[in-house]
Amino acid sequence: MGERTAEIVETYFRLVNEEDFESFFKLFHPEVEFRAPFGFRARGVENVKPFYLQVPVNFPEHVDTPVEILTSGNRAAVLIDFRGRNRQGTPVTFRASDWFVIENGKIRSLEIFFDTYELRRQAAG
Repeated sequence: MGERTAEIVETYFRLVNEEDFESFFKLFHPEVEFRAPFGFRARGVENVKPFYLQVPVNFPEHVDTPVEILTSGNRAAVLIDFRGRNRQGTPVTFRASDWFVIENGKIRSLEIFFDTYELRRQAAG
């Protein structure tokens, strides 16, 4: 199961980087549990969409590179390097961590962690 978990996670990053959101959202379980910085909490793929659709708006240039993917059965922890530019053209780089739970080939839960202070500091220029 770990191989399938890693494959889903790798596909997640490829599709978000390509901004292929039609295919990307098909990776999620309809009732996905989602948590992200800045207090974003959602249940259900339709409620998760606004978070991801803001990425290319806020960061017209963005690449999430999974540096390391650790799997255990249907779970994955991913260390990520984010590099991009915000709308004002300011370069932004930071590390993040995503924690996935995969169920029946779909992302059932996802928690995203990163230093929001550092993101704000860099984005301010």
